[in-house]
Amino acid sequence: MKIQLNASEIANLWTTYMNNLMYIFSIPYYMKKCEDEEICSIIELTLEISQEIVVNVEEILKQENFPLPLGFTEEDVDLNAPRLYSDQFALIQYNALAENGLEFYGLSLVNSTRVDVRDFFTHCVSLTTKLYNQSKDLLVKRGLANSAPTIPIPEKADFVHQQGFLTGWFGDRRPLNAIEINQLVFNIRGGALAGAKLMSYSQIAKSKDLREFFIRGKEMCDKHIEVFTSLLREDDLPSLTTYESEVTNSTIPPFSDKMMMFFIMTIGAVFISKYGSAIGLCNRRDIGLHFTRLLAETAKYLEDAANIMIKNGWMEQPPQATARKALGENR
Repeated sequence: MKIQLNASEIANLWTTYMNNLMYIFSIPYYMKKCEDEEICSIIELTLEISQEIVVNVEEILKQENFPLPLGFTEEDVDLNAPRLYSDQFALIQYNALAENGLEFYGLSLVNSTRVDVRDFFTHCVSLTTKLYNQSKDLLVKRGLANSAPTIPIPEKADFVHQQGFLTGWFGDRRPLNAIEINQLVFNIRGGALAGAKLMSYSQIAKSKDLREFFIRGKEMCDKHIEVFTSLLREDDLPSLTTYESEVTNSTIPPFSDKMMMFFIMTIGAVFISKYGSAIGLCNRRDIGLHFTRLLAETAKYLEDAANIMIKNGWMEQPPQATARKALGENR
């Protein structure tokens, strides 16, 4: 007996299709501007992976007579617009895309039941691992990896003996541990990329309201980065590089306002997930409270983004459950 797609599988297939359709139409712009042969090969690989993923999702959904999302078209991208980003930025961006993709596809795999869907997401993990490793190798080769700082190797295993291990706001704070440093660095790196994207969008958005919205997002990213960086500085750990210098001064938009807003919604959801993980993993109270406060601020920004999308008719509705109560009331 054929098993019907469940809600988790539909959600993850739908999201996979929407995201990769955006990449299929936006990546050719980066390819057309690219001059560095090694980076061009990474961009080309990213496009090939997205194309394969979209074809595979279409096959699964069509077998179920499931309507395909509309997503994006060629009208959402101007391939002839001037260069907006350096080749280095494109490399950094698609490595981050692979990083986020690995997390998403892994979670999609473990939330799937049907064999064909599990096989599909297993393949997505394999494809994305290839992209991540190749792009990371090139980042390391170019000195652009923006890695975490080194810390001393402990002499022996040990246990926590005092409640002061959790102290944050009051009393003497212990140094950051490796897990906390990892979370701070992870989110500084993500914030640096998001901040540069928001800055670029503020330059090219057609409406004043959107330009102001993107500027607000850039300022929020700057604040978050400063909070996390200040915690590193307290322990004399180095800060990470930001990417504003990789954005040109062009004011001509290569992407539609709809596509830019969709990207911000997507990356904002990733931030909320990462901040939530950090809250659970960081032991020092002050760090957890910082992430909690900044998560709430990010959620409010995303809510405002959703309202802009709805107001302009840009938000495509995800599949939803049947409104049983309404069915009964309308009989």
